[in-house]
Amino acid sequence: MRGWTGLYRTSVGLGLGHLLRHGYEREAVIRVVVPLDPSRYLELPYALEELHAAPGERVLDLASPKLLAVALARRGVRVTSVDELASEVESWRRLAADEPNLELEVGDGRKLAQADASFDHAYSVSVLEHIPERGDGEALRELARVVRPGGRVVLTLPHAREARDEYRDRPLYADHGPSAAGGRYFFQRWYDPARVDALLAQAPALELERRSVVRLQPNLNAAYNRLFPWLVPLGPLFGLAARERADPDGDVVRLTLGRR
Repeated sequence: MRGWTGLYRTSVGLGLGHLLRHGYEREAVIRVVVPLDPSRYLELPYALEELHAAPGERVLDLASPKLLAVALARRGVRVTSVDELASEVESWRRLAADEPNLELEVGDGRKLAQADASFDHAYSVSVLEHIPERGDGEALRELARVVRPGGRVVLTLPHAREARDEYRDRPLYADHGPSAAGGRYFFQRWYDPARVDALLAQAPALELERRSVVRLQPNLNAAYNRLFPWLVPLGPLFGLAARERADPDGDVVRLTLGRR
């Protein structure tokens, strides 16, 4: 898991700095208590490395954990982060108010307001799986549209041996209304290799460069999800206790795509 220590320090520093200067902010407390969720050790360093974003380049973030956008902005990359959740955008505008290279906007990833080829690269970390119906394909096509030819799009998605969808009794993120599945709310889809291939086929402007399926060993992500919030106090220790392992049955699939 290369590169996680820098992100870890950025998270803690960002949270502590805000708390000391401005007082309580829920997201600031989270940045200190759980600097990185377990799966983020597999996702954020990968996206940071695969983007190869240089200072001055423009990068679009679609609703990913905002810590990565802050890390990129501090490297001189001009980041626009678009998120459907207005509360998330407002919270991070307060938390990252001192980051001149970071712009946070409210928007729908299925219909981005940005112009064609207006970014050098784009990324979306554990987001597309939460967009209901065929929204993941729509969002991927939008990411391809706003990236210039020769640029990169980096994605991570939850992976499973067999594809499946998850539903909840109430919306956990944006409320798109109950689905046809017994009036419950769509939460996320899990991707097997065939579903990943089907998703990529919906964005022919993108060419697959790298695909990897990974997990943590021991699998703290599974334990964290099962025992949340009881494992939250162990948040600062996840990076020390687990290691990344390539595994075809892993729970995260990572994709690096080139814009044709």
